[in-house]
Amino acid sequence: MRLDESQLSEYQERGYLFFAELLDATEVVALQAEVPELLRRHGPEVVREREEDEAARLVFGAHALSEPFRQLSLLPRILLPCRQLLDDDVYLHQSRLNPKQGFGAGASWDWHQDYPPWQKVDGMPQPRCVMAAVFIDDCTPVTSPLLVVPGSHRHGLMDSSVHPDTVGRGYDLMQIDQETLTALATDNGIEPLLGPAGSVCLINCNLVHGSATNVSPWRRAIMYLIYNAVSNACVGGQRDWYHHNRDATPLQPISDNSLRPTAA
Repeated sequence: MRLDESQLSEYQERGYLFFAELLDATEVVALQAEVPELLRRHGPEVVREREEDEAARLVFGAHALSEPFRQLSLLPRILLPCRQLLDDDVYLHQSRLNPKQGFGAGASWDWHQDYPPWQKVDGMPQPRCVMAAVFIDDCTPVTSPLLVVPGSHRHGLMDSSVHPDTVGRGYDLMQIDQETLTALATDNGIEPLLGPAGSVCLINCNLVHGSATNVSPWRRAIMYLIYNAVSNACVGGQRDWYHHNRDATPLQPISDNSLRPTAA
């Protein structure tokens, strides 16, 4: 898949591109089948919810723990557009699965940009990262979809602070204050990212986003693949591999049919 000029302009203006059902039903089933085992893990790569100790909030490094998720990260229809947006070869700085489980177990995420902790903690020189959000489940109005502020990436790096509840837990969130968020949302609006499982959204790492607690009965899992430009590789940081991948070898695409059962 190659992005056209209108899509490139839309990404620069709005900070994201949405592709409904970029993965087909068989590919979605292959990924969904991997989720229960990933959520059962008890290693340091799994972050638990603050109020639900048995509920996984994030599983870092899922692409290294599951073969289907590794294949997902190398599919040409995801990898090549990210190369194009960054005008460079790319590697995975980080991956994380956010299962957002139902009945309130999947808690909210405060409004934030993703780039600040990568800059301050990992030593990423510039915000030349694309976050590919892959919908493992349907994302609907009732399952606490990801909310974004279109165009907010164009304001650059904003003042933010680390939420005290997140320090040292593997997701040190740089929270944006209410006054800043209100001004951004008043000027640009807030949009939910809605779509069936298999949809993919390519998101600028400085786009402001957040989500509410999922009080529905249904899980709303999203896999986040963080593609960084090879020329923008991190220069510092002490975090473990599943937070901060230090191998900046350029990724090479595999067959676009790799996730389909006929390919296996």
